[in-house]
Amino acid sequence: MWYSRHSDDTMKQYDIIIIGAGPAGLMAARTLEKTKIDYLLIDGKKRLGYPLKCGEGVYAEAFEGFFGKKKYSFIRNRVKFHKIFYKDVERIFAADYYQLDRPRWEQWMGKGLNVLLDCRMEDIIIKRDVAEVHTAKGIFLAKLVILSCGCNFNMQKKFGLLKKNPIISIAYGGIFKDHGLPKDTFYYYFDDYYGYMWIFPKSSTLANIGIGYFKTKKKINPKKLLFKLLKKYGIKANQISEYGGIAPCSGPIEKTFFDRMLICGDSAGLLYAGTGEGIKFALKSGKIAAEVAIKAVEKNQFDEKFLKMYEKSWKKSFGKDMEAGKIFFDIMIAAAKMGRVKELFKTPTDKELRQFIIEGKTPLRAKIAWKIVKKAGMDRL
Repeated sequence: MWYSRHSDDTMKQYDIIIIGAGPAGLMAARTLEKTKIDYLLIDGKKRLGYPLKCGEGVYAEAFEGFFGKKKYSFIRNRVKFHKIFYKDVERIFAADYYQLDRPRWEQWMGKGLNVLLDCRMEDIIIKRDVAEVHTAKGIFLAKLVILSCGCNFNMQKKFGLLKKNPIISIAYGGIFKDHGLPKDTFYYYFDDYYGYMWIFPKSSTLANIGIGYFKTKKKINPKKLLFKLLKKYGIKANQISEYGGIAPCSGPIEKTFFDRMLICGDSAGLLYAGTGEGIKFALKSGKIAAEVAIKAVEKNQFDEKFLKMYEKSWKKSFGKDMEAGKIFFDIMIAAAKMGRVKELFKTPTDKELRQFIIEGKTPLRAKIAWKIVKKAGMDRL
């Protein structure tokens, strides 16, 4: 591919192998690219950025912290406001977000990197002196592996980093035209099915529209539910493409490091559990993982005692966001169970809503409510 310089050379030993070329893996590779470290980024997909699996929105301040405040062709829109709807409740607060063309953005990120696509990881074997990455194209060797391959938790379970399956959010959506809404706003429509519908305008005509909900015993047809909600709220947009995806929404996995391995992005459960927002945390965790990997190579130390600094670093950077997301998720589940979702969105002040959803700060009233919810066991699906 035009963005890869890799030649098929299995059994070669690299300093670092990154598994998964999403935002976390690409950010890790971009960080390593600035050094002399010999790395390889692999992914089972055939083309960077595809298939699209998310709403493509990202907090502008976080994005600019990584890539600068520039006019990029892959930034389709910048919104100023966020509107939340639940039945007759309507809330609005201000926050700058970018709406991306995610495939084009990921292709831009991958330019010049050592990428091998159409190379699906099948297993990881950790030995005393090396990590073996078994793939459909053979075995690759590494001093250290950065795992960032999304929501397949087989390796995390294998190495005892995840005791039970995370709660999964299922998403369905696509690109729609003629949405008929102001393009300076993101729209969130909550309902009584443990989830919400989003409308993220890419322009005055195009929008990324989708639905996300938490998997329960109740069977839901996501496509039918999405169009039912569009009709309910009078949105007459026409679908021109579709996508599906999943995301872990029960907080970080128990442990994000192991001998010769670091886990970041969705693979570590590092997204905001209450809404499923994950891009900014994928970028942050991918960069931190690469920075720790650089130190590990320099010191030739790859045991988990040394690599523990990775988890300490991401917790210091955005651990409060992870806590706030989990609290928001738990309270939302409890509110739905008790029939008090309306109160959940009506009670908080504008400041509290912004703190909770955007700034990763848990308001005092939310902490008190969460403790009551946990004690009553109402936080479980």
